[in-house]
Amino acid sequence: MEIIAIPSYRDGGLNELVHPKFGRCDSFTFITLENNEIMEVKVIENSAADESHGSGTLAAKVIKKYNADKLIVSKLGPNASMALDSLKIKTFQAPGRKILIKDLLDLYLKGKIKVTPSENLILDKL
Repeated sequence: MEIIAIPSYRDGGLNELVHPKFGRCDSFTFITLENNEIMEVKVIENSAADESHGSGTLAAKVIKKYNADKLIVSKLGPNASMALDSLKIKTFQAPGRKILIKDLLDLYLKGKIKVTPSENLILDKL
């Protein structure tokens, strides 16, 4: 069994778009898979989204709290990257385009999304 977390907009779920911002997403869609079959889809509000700072680190704790062992995400801040690494959550690179969560999950199940060290997902510093 595996639990995958994906940053999502508003109500989340399989028919929602993937949110490009990890720490500031509206919600996380958690998908429980067993033998590549969806067993459960759960949407949890991102309680870290409105924090003035540290949202990425707090969002990583939300991911861990709901037992996800994998995260599919576009980009991360450096603190979020370190937090995910310390929590032993594997990160996977989401495409940099608008995509529905169900389509992203399909790509994952087909092996077209590979594990990526979280430091490779860090946003470029401005």
